[in-house]
Amino acid sequence: MLGVDTSGPLGGVALCDAGAIEEERGLETPLSHAEQLLPLLDQLLSDCSLERNAIDAVCVHCGPGSFTGLRIGMAAMKGFCQAIGRPLMGVNGTEVLRNLVPEVQRVAVLIHSRRDLYYGRWFSGTRPRGEIERLTEAEVVARLQRERRELLVIGSGVPRLSEQLENLHWIKAARDELNRASPIAVAKYGMQQTIADQLMTVEPLYVEPFLARGAVR
Repeated sequence: MLGVDTSGPLGGVALCDAGAIEEERGLETPLSHAEQLLPLLDQLLSDCSLERNAIDAVCVHCGPGSFTGLRIGMAAMKGFCQAIGRPLMGVNGTEVLRNLVPEVQRVAVLIHSRRDLYYGRWFSGTRPRGEIERLTEAEVVARLQRERRELLVIGSGVPRLSEQLENLHWIKAARDELNRASPIAVAKYGMQQTIADQLMTVEPLYVEPFLARGAVR
């Protein structure tokens, strides 16, 4: 499984299988997805002594995240899958993050968008308690203050909220390495799903469609 995450300024690619391979490569220059994504993939394959046709399926992060990054990653992988004749599947980034802590029952995924804005989604077990919401920092903190029950928070928004979380003793923060964009997490999550080719139907997940339209223009 090839996993691709271009939802943030960096991101990257990863390969994993049920055996010996679990390799990830990240972009070193922010906002360089268009120039570096495919060369980075070829470097990863070379490092693993594999050809492109060794890939069985591609799993791509659909969002939420950077409008431009999501579009570039999706377009690149659509072309790549067409070229090698392999299925493409898209996954929801909030579900990928929630999957990183399967032992925890109550989870809030918080992804930093820009300035003081976040994408948030709450889970009970593996079941979402609602759709992805766009929240201000004040709204996120107010909601966490109302929880009053043990809750794990995970995602790129967590480091930015560390000071506000210090006095909320019922809130637990995920380890730092779990809060970054992770192509290997995308690949592993994809391996748990039933592979169905979404090449002609998969689209970026935009929580704010009016801003997405503006970004395209």
